[in-house]
Amino acid sequence: MISAADLEVDLDEQLVPWATDTRVALADGALVGYAYTNHMPSEVREERCYINGIVDPAWRGRGVGTALAGWATQRGAEQLLSSGRDLPRYLRAGAYDYQTDARDLYLDLGMRPVRYHDELLRPLTPLPTIPLPTTDDRHDVHIVPWPDDRDDEIRTAKNNSFADHWGSTPTSPARWEQMTRGYGSRLDLSFIALDEEGAVVAHCLNKRFEADDELLGRSDAWIDNLGTLRAWRGRGIASALIARSLHAFAQAGCSHASIGVDSENPTGAARLYRALGFEPRQRMITYERVIA
Repeated sequence: MISAADLEVDLDEQLVPWATDTRVALADGALVGYAYTNHMPSEVREERCYINGIVDPAWRGRGVGTALAGWATQRGAEQLLSSGRDLPRYLRAGAYDYQTDARDLYLDLGMRPVRYHDELLRPLTPLPTIPLPTTDDRHDVHIVPWPDDRDDEIRTAKNNSFADHWGSTPTSPARWEQMTRGYGSRLDLSFIALDEEGAVVAHCLNKRFEADDELLGRSDAWIDNLGTLRAWRGRGIASALIARSLHAFAQAGCSHASIGVDSENPTGAARLYRALGFEPRQRMITYERVIA
């Protein structure tokens, strides 16, 4: 669940202009659905625009979702074509594999499934030991709490860490601000890894969505964004960051930890997460349409 205040934070008007990129559906003056587009301009690799929305369950099957998604598809295509850049352009949307109504709608809109992301879950008992990253004669690594004054350095490391990930383009300062200080963000439960000279080599941005606790019957914390610079992979840094996070979650009173992983992640992350006690819970499917 998401509150109105949190939704307003999530729909930062600098990134999602409300007048042009959002629409609501009203019935007798009552809100029964909404949709918005989330355009991610890029100067490298590809341009993406995600369409998002929801319809009140009591109003589903009446064409509300079709109308909203039709608008979002058209608006998203306009945004992608407006950039003028000679890059591949993709309109994308996500739905869980059990959301067959959303699947059918996206297929009707000419989108096709292109990627599968698994959401994994583990209880916070027992907790793993916090391993020390592998070092050599020249390098040492330290896991430290997320600092308040190194945003741009961490963002740069994040962009470099994700350069070989599917569907990833560099995160702008404005989007990084939203990611790190927007809805659900918990920098007090987040960590970074530093080399012996104090440079950022990995990060673990974590989130907490208290409004979901009653619905889920548990209190989850999310490992939301985890990345390690390519030259530093294979040293156990990600394992140490996750373990440190799990201990922080438990100390904050959470009962479970969740994490998402691309089923085709090139770093072998899925194996790592399972080795740390995470088990598959549900699967998100990304649907895509190429905009020529």
